[in-house]
Amino acid sequence: MSVEKREVIMVDVDLITPDSNQPRKEFNDEEIASTAFTVESQGIINPIEVDEKYMIVTGEIRWRAAMKAGLKQIPCIMWSDGTHKRFERQVVENLHHHQLSDQDRGDAIVKLWKTGQYPTMEALGKTVGVSRQQIGKILAANEFREKHKDRALGASTFEIHETSGLAEETQLKILEAFSQDKLKAIDVDKIRQVAKTSDALLEKVINQQMPLQRAVQAAETMQNIEKEGVSLTDDQKQNLANKVAEDETLLDKYKSAVLERVRQVATRPKTEPRITEPIGRTSPVQNIIKVKDEVMNYFKIYLGNCNVNERKWAKRIMIEIRDELNLLIEMVKED
Repeated sequence: MSVEKREVIMVDVDLITPDSNQPRKEFNDEEIASTAFTVESQGIINPIEVDEKYMIVTGEIRWRAAMKAGLKQIPCIMWSDGTHKRFERQVVENLHHHQLSDQDRGDAIVKLWKTGQYPTMEALGKTVGVSRQQIGKILAANEFREKHKDRALGASTFEIHETSGLAEETQLKILEAFSQDKLKAIDVDKIRQVAKTSDALLEKVINQQMPLQRAVQAAETMQNIEKEGVSLTDDQKQNLANKVAEDETLLDKYKSAVLERVRQVATRPKTEPRITEPIGRTSPVQNIIKVKDEVMNYFKIYLGNCNVNERKWAKRIMIEIRDELNLLIEMVKED
């Protein structure tokens, strides 16, 4: 039957067939039922597009809804622009109506790119209404999946892009953990921070031997140590990861111990007479200075007994307490 390309004709719904090669693979039953309700009262407002064999180009939801509503015929427009343009139109139609899942969208864009009909990613992006940057991410993610298809990752473009830049095997471990629900993609920034710092910490998190937030704290501690010019070996990082996994208070206990010592030093015995002199060697200011000096001396001894991993924490606490005591001294002076 010869008809003009844009001519609307009535076609029996039983003659129409879906296109198994179209980009959309998932169809929502609720969407079909809702459309069927409209079709029952209003009919098919926008004709669907079919080829010369009555295979659907665009409008499968409307066709399914028409059958559900009991229609015998529906309005159609004939399409004859070739396979490439057909698929392109299907992608644009579905993207326009937000009807493609992330996976379907990615697969469709990769398929269009592989036709060789687009000179640049920007040209493809303009055609389908997707940014050139997103096209690049989709193609890179597809290339990554193809390279590692033996790992059955099932990773999204977002997950692959956000973990890129890590060592390849580390990235694969994280993506596999995503697919197994051992890690959540929403936490990818924290996961990346841990992974860049220590494989040992990452393993503890993936194996659920350590909460992610504690691993982040441990990673920050390692980073602070290395900022001081101390390079931690893999064995040292592994040792610290093991200790943190075993003792959830490890990262706080040094500060607690030092603060307790400060409390002991700063607390005057009950038998000691109250100091009332505003000036002189026994004034409140001088006594606080003595406390500060004694605390700093204890710190020097403490630092001498610290290993490399502990020293950075102790220095940080020492600086905090020194600053707090200096502030207290200034406040007393003002009084």
